[in-house]
Amino acid sequence: MNQRILRLLKMDGKMTYREVAEKLRRSPSTVRDRIKRMEDFNVILGYSAIVNTELMGMQSDAIVLANIGYGVTVKDLRKLRNVDGVMEVLLVSGGRGVLIRLHAPDNHTLESTIANSIIPLGLKDVEVRIILESVMRFPGI
Repeated sequence: MNQRILRLLKMDGKMTYREVAEKLRRSPSTVRDRIKRMEDFNVILGYSAIVNTELMGMQSDAIVLANIGYGVTVKDLRKLRNVDGVMEVLLVSGGRGVLIRLHAPDNHTLESTIANSIIPLGLKDVEVRIILESVMRFPGI
């Protein structure tokens, strides 16, 4: 049942216990208890809104691929959470080991953020891919 609850909440994180319960044909208290348990055990980490970044003035969207320079740690990469526009930082397989999702008001700001806040952390072999169109966006990204 937890998987079914999660599937519903991933589609609409604003669903009430009653709405989830109706879809699953369970009592709202059962659904509430299961959701609370999943929150307590960090299965559910939080809830977020899908934001139209263009309407919020963020016209440039990019993926930054890079390698980690000598001596750079995951702790160093976590400093990126303080950089405006950084939405996500992932360690990935392939030719470049770090993927950064970045939003900016314009390409100039995007370039400046990469040059002044991302590369100085010790990233190398940086490759920037501008996102032309978002076909499907998931909450929080």
